Amino acid sequence: MNRKKFMPRKYSYYPSFDGGGPQPGTEKLVALCAKKWKTKSLGIYQVRLMKNDHTVGMKLSDPEAGKWMSTHATGAAADIQYPSEAIAREMWDFLLNNSEALGVEEAHWYAFGDFGAGFRCSRGEGKSGVKIFTQDDNAGSYQGSPSWLHVEISPSMAKNADKFSKAWDEAMSKPA
Repeated sequence: MNRKKFMPRKYSYYPSFDGGGPQPGTEKLVALCAKKWKTKSLGIYQVRLMKNDHTVGMKLSDPEAGKWMSTHATGAAADIQYPSEAIAREMWDFLLNNSEALGVEEAHWYAFGDFGAGFRCSRGEGKSGVKIFTQDDNAGSYQGSPSWLHVEISPSMAKNADKFSKAWDEAMSKPA
C-alpha cells in the first residue's frame, strides 16, 4: 500500500495577534459542526492571555504579554461543546484524519483520558501530531473534564469560509 507521508506544518499563531474579530472560516467551522453533530459554540473571538502558568498575574498591557496571547484573539480558534463523548470521538477522529485538508493547526480534547490530548500540526498530521497530556504537561488548560474541543485553523482557512466549506465537504465525502 502506498501511503502519503505527511510532513509537519509550521504553526502560525506563535506569537499570537489580534485578528479584529471572528474569522469567516472559523464561523463556518462552528456552523458545520453544529449542523453535523448538534454542537454548541462556546466562543471564537476573545482578546485575552492564554490560561497557563506563564500568565498568572500578567495583564495584556505587560511587555511580555504578546507572546502569551490566546489564539482566540486571532479569530481563528473556536471552543466547540459536544453533546456526548461518542460525538467527541467522532469529531476528534474527523478533524485528525483531515487535519491537513481542513487546515487544522491545533486541537485540544480536554476530556481525553486523564488529562486531555492535543494535536499540533508542527508535530505531524493526523494522530502523529497528537500529544497525550499528563498532570504536569497539559497545555495549561486542564480543569477537570470540560466537554468541548478547542480547534484552531490556518489563517488561509480562517479567512475564507468558502474555501473551508469546500474542504469540509470533500473530507465528509471520503470513506471513513
